[in-house]
Amino acid sequence: MQPQPSVTELSDRQLLAHVIRHRLSPALAEDLAARLLERFGSLYAVVNAPEASFCEIHGLGPSRYFLLQSMLELHKRTLQQAVCNGQTLRSVEQTASFLATHLQHYRSECFAVILLNSQHQFLAFKELFKGTINSAPVFPREIVYHAMQHNAANVILAHNHPSGNPEPSEADKLITKRIQEALALIDVKVLDHFVVGAGATFSFAQRGWI
Repeated sequence: MQPQPSVTELSDRQLLAHVIRHRLSPALAEDLAARLLERFGSLYAVVNAPEASFCEIHGLGPSRYFLLQSMLELHKRTLQQAVCNGQTLRSVEQTASFLATHLQHYRSECFAVILLNSQHQFLAFKELFKGTINSAPVFPREIVYHAMQHNAANVILAHNHPSGNPEPSEADKLITKRIQEALALIDVKVLDHFVVGAGATFSFAQRGWI
């Protein structure tokens, strides 16, 4: 009997088949996984597919869609709990990965903040504002409120672009400045603003804008 391959060695089709194969034969699960990837183009697109479109493929249904979304939520919670245990977000790459996991799957815009203490240790992650496909109303006073509630010394701003293009807009630059000015009144520093796209993340700090 051959040893089971590591999950890191599986192809996208094989990995997806393992997730949806409950009560299916391995061959049927792989066939359905192949059809999902052919229809939507990538694992990212499959996970982000609307439930109705996902379930249009014969052999799939709400229970398998729920299973796939549950796996995604499990990953998000695992990552957040790892960061919550007093850990420091040590790099742009680590922070970008954390934010992408939480925000890149939304089909409408979501604005969030990471609250940190003076040692850059994680205090909380808050998804504060949600909107339409291309905008979300952002109120600096709400961010100030949460910073004070958690006694934060630093914050990291983040929002997603459902279009997939992480390049910031002029409105993104303007709201960043407004939030910086509001938080400066209570001695809280904005360390960065990340824009999350499809498989790519933009950092204001790396560009030298913060």
